[in-house]
Amino acid sequence: MKNLPDLFQLIKSLSMQEKRYFKLSCSVQKGNKNYLKLFDAIEKQSRQSGEYDERIIQQKESFKKLPNLKNYLYTLILKSLESYHANMNIDSGLKSYMHHAAILFEKGLYEQCKKVITKAKALAEKYEKHLLLLELSDFEFELIRAQSFKGKTENDMENWYAQRVRVNNKYSTEKEYERLSARMSMRIYKKGRTTRSDTDLSAYHDIINHRLLRTENNAMSYQSLYHYYRIQLAYFFALNDFTAVYSYSQKLIKLMEAHPHQIEEGLQLYVSALGNLITCQANLKKYKEVELSLKKLKEINTKSSYVKSQLFYITNNMNLIMCINTGEFDKGLNLIAPIQEELNKNTLSKHAEMPLLYNIFYIYFGAGNYREARNYLNKIINDTTTDVRSDLYCFVKIINLIVHFELGNENLLEYIVKSTYRFLYKRNRLYKFETSILNFIRKKLPHIKSDKELIMSLKELKKEIEEVTKVSFEAKALDYFDFISWLESKISNKLFAEIVKGKAHAA
Repeated sequence: MKNLPDLFQLIKSLSMQEKRYFKLSCSVQKGNKNYLKLFDAIEKQSRQSGEYDERIIQQKESFKKLPNLKNYLYTLILKSLESYHANMNIDSGLKSYMHHAAILFEKGLYEQCKKVITKAKALAEKYEKHLLLLELSDFEFELIRAQSFKGKTENDMENWYAQRVRVNNKYSTEKEYERLSARMSMRIYKKGRTTRSDTDLSAYHDIINHRLLRTENNAMSYQSLYHYYRIQLAYFFALNDFTAVYSYSQKLIKLMEAHPHQIEEGLQLYVSALGNLITCQANLKKYKEVELSLKKLKEINTKSSYVKSQLFYITNNMNLIMCINTGEFDKGLNLIAPIQEELNKNTLSKHAEMPLLYNIFYIYFGAGNYREARNYLNKIINDTTTDVRSDLYCFVKIINLIVHFELGNENLLEYIVKSTYRFLYKRNRLYKFETSILNFIRKKLPHIKSDKELIMSLKELKKEIEEVTKVSFEAKALDYFDFISWLESKISNKLFAEIVKGKAHAA
């Protein structure tokens, strides 16, 4: 997302329902409503150009004290959103209950207060909101004490305290699982899912060897078990063990679907879990299951802009991957326009944007349109503002050499290969696979004088890569791009798409 003003981004993010609610809430207010004119002006820009231009806004309306007006409007929109979403979130509902209980407590209406606390505790227990449950327990104790422990025995109070300790233990355990899950997720977001060295793998081992991850029996709640499965499937993704990933993904989906109220509360988590399962199904070539899982995603109806963005990314990215895996690159070309339209809106995260850009490159490359393929690679290469998916960013540098080779840019290759070598060397990404490609372009290609010599050199490179990728760490390079099929297409003088499609049908 571009660095746009906060107010512009906020207005741009609003759904039609949220905008309508804001307008209705403002209609009952009296006095000067310049803030509504400002809202309309910014909202119009967000729809038409997607860019904020304050100069144009001032020319049309000439707002006085614009900075103050913008701050006021920003606060007003947040208050409107708070009111709009008040009944859509369990945390908000529980806090509302606590507020009601506090009012009743202050008025000395203790029995009414007790009823509200009882309702709130039942809701908190259902959704495993342990922190709020602890707050409610403390409130309950204050209520008991205010009534001079009326109707309570010492045994009752001991049971109350024991229950509070159990809730606290569940909360502490859940937060520890959450911490481990966050560490795993951060590595994946920044480094990518695949490991290419023992050093990479040791960082995952450091997490997976934690005492809580030795068995799922340590998970004392839904939330803890949710994080346990998430951590396990992420770990096996790093190992490229898709059979294990498939197993844990299924367990996670089964857990979530057995608790539909948790899905309702955290729909984005369910969508993410389905996305992981679909990725795994595609890697295992379970294409019929992919279709069923994608159907589940398409059936999801949501007002959340974030979830809509997730659904767009997962479904479109998987559609591209399916075309890539089956060699149907011409079919993939028809998918690009709506994806590019969404990319132009700058609403997707970098973690979603980069794979989409890369897979669009792959489609163009497979279809033989190397110029467009290069354009999409450049969009990734030229983006120096992100620190996500360093694995993909580094590998794109190698792919860039192949694209320039296809374009016949031999004069540029000498410079590009040197800069690529320096780039990868500084980042400790010069693995044997990358070195084989670099050496071929840097040392062999300049001395090739005929098509016969080229084919012989490509055969040698293919043999070398096949040998190098017998090692699991090096084989992971082929997850990014099917170098073997590309080399076979050059050697046999066939289309890359034809080779990939032939292998897909044979499988």
